[in-house]
Formats: sequence, structure tokens, C-alpha cells
Amino acid sequence: MTKPPTVHDVARLSGVSTATVSRYFGGKADAIAPQTLEKVKKAAETLGYTPSEIGRSLRLAQSRVVVMMVPDATNHFTADVASSVEKALKEVGLSMVLANASEDAEQQDRLLVDALGLRARAIVLQGAIDTPRLREICARQNNVIFVNRRPADGIIAPYVGVDNYAAGLAVGKHFLERGYQNCVALHGPKSYSGSTERLEGFIAGLGKSGKVEQLEGNYTMESGYERGRALLTSSRAKQSIFCGNDMIAYGVHRAAMELKLRVPEDLILMGFDDNRLNEWLAPWLSTVTVPAADFGPAITRLIIHPPAATTANLDILVPFAIKYRSSA
Repeated sequence: MTKPPTVHDVARLSGVSTATVSRYFGGKADAIAPQTLEKVKKAAETLGYTPSEIGRSLRLAQSRVVVMMVPDATNHFTADVASSVEKALKEVGLSMVLANASEDAEQQDRLLVDALGLRARAIVLQGAIDTPRLREICARQNNVIFVNRRPADGIIAPYVGVDNYAAGLAVGKHFLERGYQNCVALHGPKSYSGSTERLEGFIAGLGKSGKVEQLEGNYTMESGYERGRALLTSSRAKQSIFCGNDMIAYGVHRAAMELKLRVPEDLILMGFDDNRLNEWLAPWLSTVTVPAADFGPAITRLIIHPPAATTANLDILVPFAIKYRSSA
């Protein structure tokens, strides 16, 4: 395997010192004579040389790389948020590395160590899991940003996401106003702040007389299908289901079709996220719209202007709206 060219190779070919080459790639071209500058440029182009980001990171103790960790790379809303962040970072000269933590605490901790090794400018966690390693890192530095799942008690760090309680409350009030019966919350794990906040808001929105059957699952189509099929086969009554996200709603709908149930005639269904697939595959799904495109600019502003380490938790809330379609 051929070794990549180095600063010394560029200096040798251009006939200048390594210090001159370093000044050029270090952004100090104004201090170099035009003729010398041209020699360095041509030598670098001939050799295909690019400066080492690792070396730069070691000198500055920080790189231009932002590490974005996601809990599930197959989730479309999660992917849309990551895409929004990458686009916004590109506009300010930063790059993003995407890592899939897979809702696994050990995997998340390994990725956190890797991010530190990269001298990451920031670590953005979509759906963080509370671990001693995460707490240790958050206590030592202020470049960790939590997205869609709030930092656990005792961790001081910025949060970017929707007001889950308010969104659940709005859905509950909608169900109450429509007079929906046999209300069900098919929510995500209660260990996640977003799941519990949406659930609590939904229950509050239904009022004192509202009875809610609570079914816990994962934010996947498979989980929605399994929980949905068990629910729909256990009773002939018309169910009114608030799903923790659109992926769960897709799974419930699949189960309903197999059981010859129609939406909304035999089943009320409400999702959460309004990911981009709805426009093409589920234009019938009523859901809570959360604009994924708003995340990138908000997160990038926090990276460029990080809050002080002693600042209390900073919440940046993106707007939400209920998109009323035919399913609820």
C-alpha cells in the first residue's frame, strides 16, 4: 500500500522548508511570497496532498468534526434530523460523523470514547442512555448536546427537541373533543423522557374521566405490529390509539389490515413525528408534526456558541402541530 504524501514530500518537491508548507496549510498564506505560494500549491496538487485533520486536531485540541449518535439509524425521523444537522454544519465549515448507538449503553459508551479520541467539536446525542461514562463526560466538558431525549437528572447540558408533554396534551384534548372511546397509548419505553412526557400529557388531555390502556413497546414497526395485533384481537370494541411515533402506527395499521379492520371506521389511529414517508405511503395518517429541518440550525448555533458549563439546562424547543388527516 502506497503511503500518503506528507508535508516533507511537499516541501521537498517545491524546494521550500516544511515550515513554509505548514504556514500555507495553516491559513497563513499571506505571509508567503506569491512565487513560493505557487510552488507549494503545484507540489501539493501533483502529490495529491491534503493536510491531516488528526494532526490539526492535536494542535488545536479540537477538530472540525461533530459526532452525531442516533438510537436507530433505520428510523426515518431520526435520519431526517441527522440530515438537517449535517446540512447546517456544512454551511459553517464543519463535518458530521454519524454513529449508531442502537439503544445499547455499552455501544454508546464506546462511541463516546471514540468521539473524545477524534477531538470532536461537539457530541450530539439523539436518544441518549444514562450511563456513568456519559455523566463523566458531561461533567468535564460542555460540548454535549441532547436531542429528542432530555438529559437525565443531574446532567447539565443543552436540549433540543419538542415539548413532548404539550404535544401529548394536545392529542389527548383532541381525542376528548371528538368523544373517542377505548383510548390506548401505545408508547415507547418509560425509561425514556420523551415517552413518559407524551404519555403523561395524553392522559392529562383526556381529563379526569378519561381511561387509558397503556402498552409499552419500542419505536419500531415490528413493535407496533406485535402490540397492535394483540390489542385488536383481544376486543371487538373500536379502539382509539395514540402511537408513540409513526413507525409504531405503521405496524398497528398492518395488523389492522390483516384483521380486516378499517381506519377510521373500525379503528382510530394517531401517530407522532410526521416523517417524510407519510406523504408517499401514509397520507391518511393523522399525526403530530415535528419539523426535522428545524433541528440542524438550532444545534449548529449551540455548537458555534456553546453555553457556559455552569449554565442551567438550556432548552431549545422546536414547534409542533397536529396534522389532522383521515385516521383520527
